[in-house]
Amino acid sequence: MKLKDQLLLREVAGQYVIVPTGKRVQEVTSIVYISSSGAYLWDYMKDHDFQPEDLVDRIMEHYDGVTRQQAMEDVQKFLKTLSDNCILDDGVVRGRVFVKIPEGKRPPNHEG
Repeated sequence: MKLKDQLLLREVAGQYVIVPTGKRVQEVTSIVYISSSGAYLWDYMKDHDFQPEDLVDRIMEHYDGVTRQQAMEDVQKFLKTLSDNCILDDGVVRGRVFVKIPEGKRPPNHEG
């Protein structure tokens, strides 16, 4: 998985906020704040394809006193927040998908 393009992380008034640019402005409609730990992971994620385990490893290397179980739970919550806000390219299609079938190409039993 990876982060979608056209997203920037900015520190504003001591908080980290994800700022969409270009076409992402239409998809990321909520203001998404992340923690300093999330910003640390973002720095890695913006340049790499990754799996949750990669992020857990980074947390374990960077922070003292964190159990692997707690790191995994925190990473899962973080990734869910990103996914729920259309920030994470995780291969899951969200929302509605419309397929336009050209005239004359519709299946024979199609009504409408």
